[in-house]
Parts: sequence; C-alpha cells; structure tokens
Amino acid sequence: MDIDTETGERRTRQGQGFVQETVLELVENDQGQIVLRDSADSDEPLVTIDFSSKLKDILGSDAQFIGHKMIHAAIQEVMQRQVSQWHANVYDEEPEHFS
Repeated sequence: MDIDTETGERRTRQGQGFVQETVLELVENDQGQIVLRDSADSDEPLVTIDFSSKLKDILGSDAQFIGHKMIHAAIQEVMQRQVSQWHANVYDEEPEHFS
C-alpha cells in the first residue's frame, strides 16, 4: 500500500500481489443499527445489522455485543479464506530450479 504524501490518500500496489488495506469502524448509528464502515468513507456502510424491536427487548444491552460478535465472525471468516487462498497460491507454484 502506498500513501500519497500530498493528499494522504491510500493506494494499493496493483500487480504486486498486495491487497488493499483499510481501517474499519464498528459503530452504532442514530437508528440503533450496528454498522461496519470504512473510516475513510463513513457515508457508505459495508455491513448493517438491525435487530427488530422485539429482539432488542429480549436481548437488552446484549444486542450490541451480539451484533459486534456477528460482524467479528464474518471478518474472521473472510480473513481465513484469504489466508487459505494465499497459501494455496504459494504452495501450488512449481519451483524454477530443483536442487
């Protein structure tokens, strides 16, 4: 990832095998929804969890905790898949020279 010194904008090094990096925020918005968003683009949420009022009554203060855990589990799964794919790409390459 490169950072433009003039604008501070983050850019990926395309074609070099780097993945885009981003800073994520997990917040509760004014409507009581739990929102995962890119800190650089807070207008467009990546994930929104909205519990029904009935479920919020049942869960009480645990609703926010459960929403955070749901999003955390999704992020962990995506990261695990990326790591697995990376390992598959690394180990599936045939070496240029055998010793």
